[in-house]
Amino acid sequence: MPRPSSIMTVLAIDTASPRPAVAVLSEGRLSEESLPADRRASEDLLPAVARALSAAGRPLEACTRIAVCAGPGSFTGLRVGLATAWGFGRALAIPVECVSTLEAMAEAGRSQGLSRVVAVLDAGRGDLVCERFDLGGPRARSLGAAVLLRAGDVEGFASGDRVVALPEGLVAPAARPLAGTVAAALAAAIVRSPGQAVACDSPLAAIYSRPSAAEEKHGAA
Repeated sequence: MPRPSSIMTVLAIDTASPRPAVAVLSEGRLSEESLPADRRASEDLLPAVARALSAAGRPLEACTRIAVCAGPGSFTGLRVGLATAWGFGRALAIPVECVSTLEAMAEAGRSQGLSRVVAVLDAGRGDLVCERFDLGGPRARSLGAAVLLRAGDVEGFASGDRVVALPEGLVAPAARPLAGTVAAALAAAIVRSPGQAVACDSPLAAIYSRPSAAEEKHGAA
């Protein structure tokens, strides 16, 4: 059992987005490690976590919160991230918060002075998954359920709000490039709003942009 600490040290894991990374934020000091944007991300995840913790001067046992991007995103990547975060949380007996990748992307727009943002990810099959967020509070607040759109419909859906998208160029030139990694933005959001944690209740609490092909075939919602 880890000793209680008055210092908040957050480990944020993003293996779901097209810009995967891990970040450690403690006492205002950010350490982050980028991951390969392919299947090697799962192989490099644990070494990257170790490097980020080492750079921050914190052992894993010093972490007081863990946050993980739960999707939408890479099917394999997000499950690896969720399972790793869940394992860390169980071992350390600390909260693990599963956060929508779109919400974490919206948080990355905060450093650009945006008050409202539409976060966009590639959902495959020619679709994009889009969700609008308000950044007026300490945490990004969804202004409606995520929707699937074609690229040509994103600008109309945004209605003048700025768009942040991954991968870059997905809806160019309408989208603004993200500053920094999604993992770093997620870590900052957790530190900024420690009282708003919503802990995961399952190691497989993944968020998908659409039902799987098998679910669609059998008529699942």
